[in-house]
Amino acid sequence: MPRPKVYDDELRQRLLDQAALAIAQSGPGGLALRPVAQSVGTSTTAIYSIFGGRAELIAAVGRAAHDGFVAAQGAVPVTADAYEDLLNLGRAYRDWAIAYPVLYQVLMSPTDPTLSQGGPMPSSQAAVPLRSTVLRLIEAGIFPAIIPETIIGSIWATVHGFVILELAGLLAPATGEQRTAMYAGHLEALRRGWRVA
Repeated sequence: MPRPKVYDDELRQRLLDQAALAIAQSGPGGLALRPVAQSVGTSTTAIYSIFGGRAELIAAVGRAAHDGFVAAQGAVPVTADAYEDLLNLGRAYRDWAIAYPVLYQVLMSPTDPTLSQGGPMPSSQAAVPLRSTVLRLIEAGIFPAIIPETIIGSIWATVHGFVILELAGLLAPATGEQRTAMYAGHLEALRRGWRVA
């Protein structure tokens, strides 16, 4: 009796990458296993062996996107200066999206609950560092004493708007350096806009 084929972590990652690309382009409904497998030179048997099936592959892509973003936000140091921490969170947000544009598109996909991995941004695990920072700013009297979700949602929508325009190439012909400067100004205007003291 032949031994079952063993698939390595490199193949798993390549399948995840291709599945993420398919989902980013066409949504979860557009994910077909055969083209994903063929694009990395394997068969659908590998997908079933590694992930279990199509639904599990979609969920794995969602987890990869979610976990990567959460780790990037969680890696931002918490200092005594919450106002500066807010800038650093904003920078980390864009840095991760630029480094992983396909996973960012997957993470922001509203088309499948298995991709969101925790619900809308203001209440998700992905927003924990931002929520903590906003609460510190409210408690310090720097931001207004209103429902935190209002501020969190505003910050997320504004930052996401810039990033998605950049990823779509709609800020061209600005150079990478110019876009970085634009984003820095964008973050500064955003935090000043909420500042009351």
